[in-house]
Amino acid sequence: MNYPLITWQVAAPQFTTTAGTEGGGTAWGYGYSGTSIPPADTIAFIVYTALTNAGATLLTVGYSVENTTGPSLGPASLYWDYDAPSPITFVFSSLADAAVYGFDSTTVTFPSGSNIFGGSQYNVAGLWAPSGVSGDVTRTTKQRAAVSSSDMSGLTTDIVNWGHVADIEVRSTLLPVANAFVWYAQQQIYAQKAQRSVNDPNNIFEKMLQAASTGVEFRIYEQDATTAGLTNANYLEAKMPAIVGKSAATEFISADDEPRLWSLAGLFFRGNT
Repeated sequence: MNYPLITWQVAAPQFTTTAGTEGGGTAWGYGYSGTSIPPADTIAFIVYTALTNAGATLLTVGYSVENTTGPSLGPASLYWDYDAPSPITFVFSSLADAAVYGFDSTTVTFPSGSNIFGGSQYNVAGLWAPSGVSGDVTRTTKQRAAVSSSDMSGLTTDIVNWGHVADIEVRSTLLPVANAFVWYAQQQIYAQKAQRSVNDPNNIFEKMLQAASTGVEFRIYEQDATTAGLTNANYLEAKMPAIVGKSAATEFISADDEPRLWSLAGLFFRGNT
């Protein structure tokens, strides 16, 4: 899956493990793709904690996200590398709960042993990535100010700054239509182009627009975030005011090489600098 990608907070359902109960609260759908401990506010950290509490050591949990010139590299799934003396089992209350974490079953078993590398079957919830052939994030900074006269003649002025805002445009070309519309994602011919499962409910543009309509804040990534101590240098924080005037996915993307590949246009966010 290629950059840019957009992530937001989702409900992280509780689940049981060999050692107890994990999850609950909210978590971001992406945080980093490195080899250190995941940021504490991400889905990856919940999985990391669950494996650790169940006895896993030498543990890495991250996201299989790459930045290449290909149109798609499959889902932004979780991967893990660990050492466990015995199998570790996650049990979810429903398939929908499991899908939030990227799994396609209510029971997920991590085998015992060392240096075992794996990957979840679905995209994790709370993110959208165009997976386009190329992508770009453009930020335009504007300064808001109030101006008032400082003397009776009006020859000089005082400028009172109100702060800075940033208009952020996300552009991507030739993205698989299966990453935009739920209907297309559920059809094998389109899902295959995006290298995704037809049952994967996540990484759909329509779901991101649904989240935007609730006023959530987004984190916009245009490159790898490879450290656990994330700052705004790793992502842009913004909301999506355009959702007021645009609500359907077809208002943001258009057919380019119909029907499998479409282009993104006019996806704007507004955030602080």
